[in-house]
Amino acid sequence: MSNMPFALTIAGFDGSGGAGILADIKVFEAFGVYGQAVCTAMTVQNERSFSAPGWVPWEQIQAQLETLQEIRAFHFIKIGLVENADVLAKIVAWVRKNNPAAYLVWDPIMSASAGYRFFKEDNADAFFPIFAQMNLITPNQFEFAYLGLGVADSRDEVAIGTQVSILLKGGHAQGDTATDVLWTHGERLKYTSPRISGEGKHGTGCTLSSAILANLALGKTLPEACQIAKEYMDHFLKGGEGLLGRVH
Repeated sequence: MSNMPFALTIAGFDGSGGAGILADIKVFEAFGVYGQAVCTAMTVQNERSFSAPGWVPWEQIQAQLETLQEIRAFHFIKIGLVENADVLAKIVAWVRKNNPAAYLVWDPIMSASAGYRFFKEDNADAFFPIFAQMNLITPNQFEFAYLGLGVADSRDEVAIGTQVSILLKGGHAQGDTATDVLWTHGERLKYTSPRISGEGKHGTGCTLSSAILANLALGKTLPEACQIAKEYMDHFLKGGEGLLGRVH
């Protein structure tokens, strides 16, 4: 195992296995990356319904982080579901203090697949100062607009400049194709594939961002990792059962 790359997911627990840390770990494993996890929420849900977020207090999140840090420093970290901007800021500050050079991805989750809305009491401006400490943000169209990153329909520029890469996911857009747009280091790249009828599957955002992180941990560049993740998602959306995707 000494040569195996590691990745850390800091996210919520979803008992259905379709999203959150269980989904992240499965994706890491599929690419040959050893995944470890810190739980931010003990959600009560399945792939069709969401009952309660079950937020984990920051003190317990910090304890989990520090215990894992006793063994290794993580160089590739993904953050998923968080309670609010304050918790996100604390997680990011902890990461940057203990793993300054870590590649940090945030998949902002504004709502569960079943419709439960997060960040109800947060002002979007509270998130903006945190972005500069991240490497990649992977919002869908609604999250992109809420966080003030730009105008999703134009896809011409982002409000945050070039200090952090942004992947705007195209799964919620209309049309026969699904196009993800990556802004990174002043470039704009597009990843387009035919729209698949299974795009309503549970946990697609978690799966895509985890696939990107896994490939970064394997030494791929960000554009390469996004392309591989896009192809992985095509298989994910075609597989599984009902709302649960799977790569065979």
